[in-house]
Amino acid sequence: MLFRSLVGSPSSGKSPALASVRQLVGEIERQRRDGDPQRRAEHASRLEETKLAEERWQRICTQAADAGDPLPPRPVLAELEESFVPSQIVVADATMEALADVVQGNPRGVVLWRDELTAWLANLGRYASGGSDRAHWLEAWSAAGVTVNRRSRKAPMHLPHFPVSVVGSIQPDRLAEVFQGGDDGMAARFLYAWPEPPKYRSILERQVARDDEALDLLQHIDRAAGSADRPLVLAFDHHAATFFDGFCERLHEDAQLAEGLEAGWLGKGRGTVARLAGLLALLAWSGTGQLEPPTIVDETYVRQAIELWSGYFRPQARAVFTQCGRTDRDRLARRAVKWLRAQAFQLVSREDLRRDALGQAIDAGETDRLIARLEQAGVLRLHVVRQGAKGGRSARRWQVNPAIND
Repeated sequence: MLFRSLVGSPSSGKSPALASVRQLVGEIERQRRDGDPQRRAEHASRLEETKLAEERWQRICTQAADAGDPLPPRPVLAELEESFVPSQIVVADATMEALADVVQGNPRGVVLWRDELTAWLANLGRYASGGSDRAHWLEAWSAAGVTVNRRSRKAPMHLPHFPVSVVGSIQPDRLAEVFQGGDDGMAARFLYAWPEPPKYRSILERQVARDDEALDLLQHIDRAAGSADRPLVLAFDHHAATFFDGFCERLHEDAQLAEGLEAGWLGKGRGTVARLAGLLALLAWSGTGQLEPPTIVDETYVRQAIELWSGYFRPQARAVFTQCGRTDRDRLARRAVKWLRAQAFQLVSREDLRRDALGQAIDAGETDRLIARLEQAGVLRLHVVRQGAKGGRSARRWQVNPAIND
């Protein structure tokens, strides 16, 4: 299982990027549903067997009671009461009860797909009684077992495995809100992508995405994945395991020196890299045209997974966690710097910043404190301007560091 978050400002292209992948997964989901009529018929047969078994047990109990004999135990088969669950890969309803029903009928696993993750993360502890779904989601990352116990159920539902991945996006300004006080490991379970905004590219130069090729690869992997009872198992060979062990040793040392959210994220690095290595091996195989899927992950894919995790995902996570520690004052400071870059002023006044840069979102006192932060960061430097040839009261202006445009 993997939790993935695309970080970006509004209208930066997050939703279209996710939608293109969602469409491919939706096609695989549609193909799986072609087998639902047969699954539904088999389910109906099992329900009928359950009904007949229940009736036989009741007759036997009646006969035993009339004869004064002990009542026989209720057969296990008679416990089947679940309704049919259609094939599904992607879910949007994040309530734990609804999700548990879907996973029970799709034990290979599903993906919670949310265009915006902020509301979902904020509502994990929404229950008035003090309950929370956070613990269930922490277990979902490792596909561990969960027990869903809610008032609407006659009895707790126990799932021996709860394989649920998460895909979605978060706006940078909401990161601190989402992971505020997040010491339970939720933030540590995500892989983050926070790309730089691309330069404009003419629509005349854009190429059509090769969705058909991507879909073929995903379908190849889907057919090879196996079932929940007989899944495809990938194992590291000796050289891959040795190389991976060296990475784990270095990672252990790094985690001891880290703090806060980054320390928790590094702690999940071992499991994440192992999963990435398996994914890379499957992706490479899916493009070869071979029918038999791989069962061994060699050193090549372990190296690639470590490079991907260390060279891309780790810097992205560090940027996210740095943003998590910031406040509204940091957001206003970034907004002021963007405005200074756009205006290319050499001198600015306090009122320029308060009125024009920040839209009067703060008062004069808050603006003074903001200016002090920008001075400390080397963005502004106080420059006193005298009013008139006869002297008089000096005006306070600030020089703008030209390096902010570099």
